[in-house]
Order: sequence, then structure tokens, then C-alpha cells
Amino acid sequence: MKKQQNNYGEHQSVKEAVNAFNWKRALTLAITTIVSMGIYFFLTSTPLWKVAVLAYIVIASVLIIAYFIINRAFTGSGVTYEMLPDTMTHKEKEEYLADVADRERRSRPMLMVIFPIIVTLLVDLFRLFVLDGFFGN
Repeated sequence: MKKQQNNYGEHQSVKEAVNAFNWKRALTLAITTIVSMGIYFFLTSTPLWKVAVLAYIVIASVLIIAYFIINRAFTGSGVTYEMLPDTMTHKEKEEYLADVADRERRSRPMLMVIFPIIVTLLVDLFRLFVLDGFFGN
């Protein structure tokens, strides 16, 4: 098989890349997206549709802001030990890098909620402005 280079510079075959793919996370994301869409489109078909739309927008906004706050606006993302200033001690550098990794790990489950809500809102916008807007009812 032909070798491909991934973003980290490691070489692996396509088969190894498929085996390394996190199928459990992808399935969880697909299920949460379907559930989010089902709840949203059910609520928008009721008289409380304005509350449902506003709730989804507010929930998405709050979670996205919280995600950025938890990750300190990704200031430490991609930083290596050598990039840190010489004024920091070895222990401070190690603690900083461990803290960045820990923040990324702890905030990852938030994406499992943010992504389905964003996709749901985008599908609704597509339905409203493209399908209903251009093709009408």
C-alpha cells in the first residue's frame, strides 16, 4: 500500500489510518447530532418555536465561549518546550505544557455538544433560506 504522511509527520498506511480512526467518537457524534436535530425540529413545530431557536443559539454561544475560556483562547496550543521563554524554569515549562494538555482533554467533551447544536442550526438555516427560500412551499 502507498504510504501517506499525516499532519504529525508520521508515516502510516491507509489501512492503519482507518484502524486508528475513532469510530466510537464518530458514532457518538452522529447520534448526538441526530438527537439534537430531532429535539430541535420537534420544538420548532410547536407554538414555542421562538423559545427553542433562542435556546439553541444561547446554549451554543455559552458553550463556545466556555470552550475558549477553558482553553485560554488556545494560547498554548502547538507550543513546544523549546518555544517557551528561557526565564521559565524546567518545572514551570513542564507544568505549563501539562496544563495545556489537561485543558484540551477536559474541554473535548464540550465539542460533543457544541458540534451537534451548530450543525442543527446550520441545517435549519439551509432549510429556511435555500430550500424554502428558493424553491418555496
